[in-house]
Amino acid sequence: MKKIPVVIVGAGNVANGMHLPAWMKIPEVKVVAVCDTNREYAERTAKKWGIPQVYTDFDKLLEEEKGVAIVDLCTPPATHAPLSIKAMKAGFNVVLEKPMAMSIEESKKILGEYQKRKEEVKLCIIHNYLFSPSMLKIKSVLEKNNVDILSVDIRMLSTPDDEMISDKNHWVHSLPGGRFGECLIHPVYLLQNLLGKLDIRDVYVAKRGSYDWVKYDELHATFSSDGKVGSIYISFNSPRETSFPTMRVYGKNLILNFDGTNSTLTIQKYLDTSKMGRIKDSLHISTQMLKSTAENAFKVLTGKWKLGHENLFRLFVDSILKGKEIPYTPEEAFEANKTFLEVLEKLENGQQGESFE
Repeated sequence: MKKIPVVIVGAGNVANGMHLPAWMKIPEVKVVAVCDTNREYAERTAKKWGIPQVYTDFDKLLEEEKGVAIVDLCTPPATHAPLSIKAMKAGFNVVLEKPMAMSIEESKKILGEYQKRKEEVKLCIIHNYLFSPSMLKIKSVLEKNNVDILSVDIRMLSTPDDEMISDKNHWVHSLPGGRFGECLIHPVYLLQNLLGKLDIRDVYVAKRGSYDWVKYDELHATFSSDGKVGSIYISFNSPRETSFPTMRVYGKNLILNFDGTNSTLTIQKYLDTSKMGRIKDSLHISTQMLKSTAENAFKVLTGKWKLGHENLFRLFVDSILKGKEIPYTPEEAFEANKTFLEVLEKLENGQQGESFE
């Protein structure tokens, strides 16, 4: 079977920790080169994953790897627009890490280049949480029960030991919004996927940690969407962290609770408020938690637990081989990124609500 060639651009933690492990599990592709301006990083990554070719010059890569089908950009956000546009102009399909770009203008340029060339190339923005086992399960439950959503609450928790916020020299501190400029896009695109187009209502921030290089480490934002409401809370001062955001979806016929710290899902429907009814309800919730834990353990132990990157990459490869559209378009990613940037603009321009310190 002829495999689709892939090149990795950026040999840091994102490439080595997320992208390459996912690509290596997809039999239809072969990673043929890695590119990084730091040759040491590129060579170390190539050796670790058995990648035959190393580059330090992106233009040279595009010139010499003409047969490459996918360019996977794992570089910091400031490079996303120029690199992705160059790759698409050169005829390559592009996988682009989030956030799409750090300005509306650059985001429009990326989307515009894709739309001009969409008959020849494909563009995949890595909004990976949409394709994680957790979100796929949440969506399945909501669709199966035909839930009319009223409100969604999303919480992302991290400890002060978070590797990005605790590193004074990390590039995230140069982004608008600091650490939020890297992670806020995740709950924004999740909320948009559940509620639809978002209108920002209020944004509140606070600093509760001790890092003097961090301006804010707590964020709470509220949104409305066609009569529905949503909220996002992000903290870097939590005693524990979520591997996937904790979510509570309020619907007319049920409440869905997903605990992102242990990946358990429970559903609450009509409550019989009698004493026996409350006891039965508590037992039912406990049973759901045990069942959810057992299902997760089985998937992990049997290798059936696939992270969002792998699921999304498989869909992207399938779209190239079979001409299908992936179930999440660059246009949808652009709308989420636009909302994300508008929240950051409020922070940077001091337009947020009063601090909740």
